[in-house]
Amino acid sequence: MRFLIVSLIAAGIIAPLAAVSARAVDLSRFLPGSTGGWSPTGEDRTFTRETIFEYIDGAGEIYLGFAFRRLLVREYAGGDKSSLVAEIYDMAVPEDAFGIYSHDQDGEDAAVGARGLYSAGLLRFWKGPYFVRLLAEKETEETKRVVFDLGRRIAAAIPDASPAPRMLRCLPAEGRIAATTRYFHKQVSLNTLYYLADENVLELDARTEVALARYGVSGGKVLLLICRYASPADARRALVHFGRDFFSGAAAPPSGTLVDEVEPKEFAAARLAASFLIVVLESPDRATCTSLLDAAASRIKEVLPWPVKPSRAGT
Repeated sequence: MRFLIVSLIAAGIIAPLAAVSARAVDLSRFLPGSTGGWSPTGEDRTFTRETIFEYIDGAGEIYLGFAFRRLLVREYAGGDKSSLVAEIYDMAVPEDAFGIYSHDQDGEDAAVGARGLYSAGLLRFWKGPYFVRLLAEKETEETKRVVFDLGRRIAAAIPDASPAPRMLRCLPAEGRIAATTRYFHKQVSLNTLYYLADENVLELDARTEVALARYGVSGGKVLLLICRYASPADARRALVHFGRDFFSGAAAPPSGTLVDEVEPKEFAAARLAASFLIVVLESPDRATCTSLLDAAASRIKEVLPWPVKPSRAGT
């Protein structure tokens, strides 16, 4: 049976999410019963894809844009009646744990898990297929100490490896502003990070992978998106759609490259590269567009080939 499931995944007949569901673990095993004199209060709460909006009203769609499976919430209280909330999100695969973590990278670097950030009583990190948020009711030296202690204990309890999305290797290193790096699948994520259009002009869905970052250039900060589709045909359809709706009806040339001044002194560009679509936005000139397109295409050639995976994200 295991061989059959693996074969079906490889053939693209079923998604990995269906297979990994059987490997779901009890998230409470990662949470200590107490830490630094702080103890759990009340019962743990669990939320699934169907009930996530009961806990995250208005923001649940972002999690559903990934392979999110469920969330465990536990509240701890200290001797002075202060409280903190621990949230562990099972994102099914490490790439999607990084993806949801990357949506908000404000804060100071924290050496917890694969990568962590801390700001005003909130510690966020990812490790393996899990994204963790620890939020103190109020920030004091005591609560900060407890939050970090709890975070390190949770991270130590997670044995999984934490490979970053391979898509990130496609982003050129020169000029990239590291804190702006994002990874996602669907339009709902793009809308929260950069408003492109009402319509899904890039035809993003659960099968796509997107790496996004800002680049410092003379005259501003240019946005680069690299979208990976299930096939070259899907990528070309996205280019045609993008050219028609974003470039005022411009047809995609045989070369697969579009460059246009979309606003006064603001340029955009798009280029096909196998099953990838490279997009440059908010560029000060054509030369910058071409330079970033060339650099991204070169990086894609260096990291290719790798097998196309069917959807991990929610549909």
